[in-house]
Amino acid sequence: MAERLNGGAVRWFPQAGADDITVAGGKGANLAVMARAGLPVPRGFVATTAVYRNLADSSQIRETIGKLDAIDSDDTDALAPLAAQLRSLIESREFGASIEAAVADAVSSFESAGSFAVRSSATAEDLPSASFAGQHETFLGVASEDILDRVRDCMASLFTDRAVAYRARNGIAHADAEMAVVVQPMVDAAAAGVLFTADPVTGNRHVSSVDASFGLGESIVAGEVTPDHALVDERTDEVLEYTVGTKTVAVELHRGSTGNGGTRAVEPEKTRTAEKDGTRRVELPPDRRESRVLTDDQLRTLVGLGERAESLLGAPQDIEWALADGQFVLLQSRPITSLFPCPSPAPVDDRLHVYVSMGHMQAMPEAMPPLVRDVWRTYTGNALSTAGLDVSLGNPTVEAGGRVYIDVTLFLRDTDTQSWLIERIAAVNKPISAGLEDIVSRQPDEFESRGVTIGALPGYVVTAWRLARLIGPAVPRIGRNVLGALAGRGTIPDESWASISELFLGGVTAGPTTEARARAVFEAIDIGRILREVYPRISPLFLAFALDGWLKRKFPDHPEDVNAIGRGFERDVVTRINLGLGDLANVAREHPPVATAIRDGASLAALKDVEGGGRFLKALETFLDEFGHRGTGEIDLSRPRWREDPSMLLAVVRANLADEASGDHRERIRRLEDEAELAAARLEGRADHGLLGPLRRRYVRWLIRTYRDTIYLREYPKQEAARAFTAWRTALLDAGEALVAAGHLDQQGDVWYLHRDELFDALDGAHVDVDIAARRREHARHIEFDAPPVLTSEGEAIRSHTEREMVPEGALVGTGVSSGVVEGVARVIRDPSTATVESGEILVAPSTDPGWTPLFLNAAGLVSEVGGAVSHGALVAREYGLPAVVSVPEATKRIRTGQRIRIDGISGTIEVLDGQPATGDGEHV
Repeated sequence: MAERLNGGAVRWFPQAGADDITVAGGKGANLAVMARAGLPVPRGFVATTAVYRNLADSSQIRETIGKLDAIDSDDTDALAPLAAQLRSLIESREFGASIEAAVADAVSSFESAGSFAVRSSATAEDLPSASFAGQHETFLGVASEDILDRVRDCMASLFTDRAVAYRARNGIAHADAEMAVVVQPMVDAAAAGVLFTADPVTGNRHVSSVDASFGLGESIVAGEVTPDHALVDERTDEVLEYTVGTKTVAVELHRGSTGNGGTRAVEPEKTRTAEKDGTRRVELPPDRRESRVLTDDQLRTLVGLGERAESLLGAPQDIEWALADGQFVLLQSRPITSLFPCPSPAPVDDRLHVYVSMGHMQAMPEAMPPLVRDVWRTYTGNALSTAGLDVSLGNPTVEAGGRVYIDVTLFLRDTDTQSWLIERIAAVNKPISAGLEDIVSRQPDEFESRGVTIGALPGYVVTAWRLARLIGPAVPRIGRNVLGALAGRGTIPDESWASISELFLGGVTAGPTTEARARAVFEAIDIGRILREVYPRISPLFLAFALDGWLKRKFPDHPEDVNAIGRGFERDVVTRINLGLGDLANVAREHPPVATAIRDGASLAALKDVEGGGRFLKALETFLDEFGHRGTGEIDLSRPRWREDPSMLLAVVRANLADEASGDHRERIRRLEDEAELAAARLEGRADHGLLGPLRRRYVRWLIRTYRDTIYLREYPKQEAARAFTAWRTALLDAGEALVAAGHLDQQGDVWYLHRDELFDALDGAHVDVDIAARRREHARHIEFDAPPVLTSEGEAIRSHTEREMVPEGALVGTGVSSGVVEGVARVIRDPSTATVESGEILVAPSTDPGWTPLFLNAAGLVSEVGGAVSHGALVAREYGLPAVVSVPEATKRIRTGQRIRIDGISGTIEVLDGQPATGDGEHV
């Protein structure tokens, strides 16, 4: 054992095996790869994972690690004590004699080294999907006689609380993780810092970001200085930006000291300086504090080294560097795991492409599993193919970070369509529109039209002809319905509207076999029939949206009245949902035992045995017959619908029983209707001036009446389309059940982690070798990403927001979509199926689709991270008279449950009244 360990305890960077992550850990392996390729990596060695295994070779340690693996990843209270016990057990162990000799021999080969850097290098760190940055120990300025002790401390740090929680969250078994340790002489740096080979702020893969300060890089890590910051275009070597920071101190080698245990350099809050360590902090003279650290030529040299490292390691890198004796050295390198993924597939031409998030346009920006993404990419491609647009566009959808994005580059490359697209999107989602405007203004050369080639002309002609044939038959009916609405004959939804969902079904419900029904989900949609049957029926809604814009322009100083006339519709789908839930609460009130049981948290199953419970359950069944196909995140077919899980509805009824009296919900609608009539009268009165005043008054009255007779139709198309989505979900779940029975899947829900072709192959009986667990973990990582609404093919996340005047200091800014000002306690909710809003609270949510509708019953206002003027949350807020601000970046992180906030639905601002907005994750339920 001793001989084998002596041979494997130490590996020098150029040695064979040093680039093996299972031997040298992530940090050591990356350094070995760079050193072998000739990059300037200081000479060093790795105390390998064999040393860790020897140190941890204890039945008590193995047993404790086993207990750690058995704990649920969310049970942090249980993880921490076991992690502390493991650290203590490892720190109390001694190295074998052969290991001590191997490390001592390696250290003695550095004849002139005064002190050393000792860095943790775990096998589960510095991976493309998990970096573990700052979660394991690093020591600087370590004396040679203390290296073994620091190696032991690094190995014990495999079980820091943060590392243990991070592994658990990422599905990495603690028993599979091992630790190696990198040892190098300290570099006497004149300057040091961090190089990102992709811009970590925007995600642009062609822009490198550099932070630099004088002395060792520890002053940057510890947050003691504001470093210089530079951006460099890797393709042109242009220094795009250089900002000189204020550098009050520098960390230097403590010359003349032999060092002792070293300076711990891991997390800023844990950094400390021992009295006799190998480093010291010195104050910089005033003339150096504002001086520039790196020249342009030095920046270009450093960025060139970073490009080589990225090419070698296969992903954008976060590199720690130092400048010593006029030469750069690379101290460590890890993948940048925080970057939002680049769109896939990449464009086939060499030009910049711009993509818009389908989820943001639908106010549902969350990640979706592979099969759901395939459904929507196939649907989009089939729709365009049916319309003939595939001749020039192909399938314009791509994937990125578990989301579907739509390529809008073709429209941006033409001046006319560029303006048209940006203006139209502005009416729906201002941040997306502003993002598009930002990118085309910054890089106009990328969006210059290069003309239509002779070879492409036939394709455009065919496309135009097919579109004309599809749209032509619908035009007369659209015209008649619009004129009918203007004449006071608005469309009244009836049972025939259910045919809308039938247009999306095809053979999904009629297919003779499970396989046929699953395949039908991906078959072409009859776009011509949709245009002919659906668009004429909903055409009065287009008129309503036009009138909404006209009223806002006509009465710009009276947004409250314009909003008010769009409220109080008992026939509106959203209103019907909430009225139905209020009626359910009334049924419970009529049977006190039922009301008591619901208040006490009884389940639906338990209500069966409660006096009056049968009546309540029957009323609930009636509600589900009409709305049970709705749910949260409806475009994500993997999410359950209300009929499958009505527990959220029961929570809403519980809140209604606590906060409202019988009939309050219907009284609220009557009050809103009265307010709408009063607002209409005021707007008519403002038009009644001058010689033509009476005519203008009647004109405005006519348009308001037309508006109110049509605007309530807005949610009906989605109500019916959602029935089809539920049928799609059922067909795919049935396929999953069949694959479980055939032994291809372990559980029904695994079907969502297959791709379309894998699903079809499996249904055909072929063996599909898919790591479902890995795809689940990937999906979990995608969920954590804050997806940008606009993304480029270079990976740049475009997040442009219109500047506002007179914004209160510290206020969060979004888009005001429902007027009014309200103060209240914030309730941050990410999952409406697990929480509800108490009366008077302001709902703060990542997004709001119809599945969130019940939470509006008690809310006093709305703040949402995504959305626009016609998104679901905005429409519901206006309907209920709630001030609302949407498109507020990181609202659920920067606002905490329980904070008192003020939202202004006109200016689009949110003020936190009791403390500053948070910078990390907000408390949420």
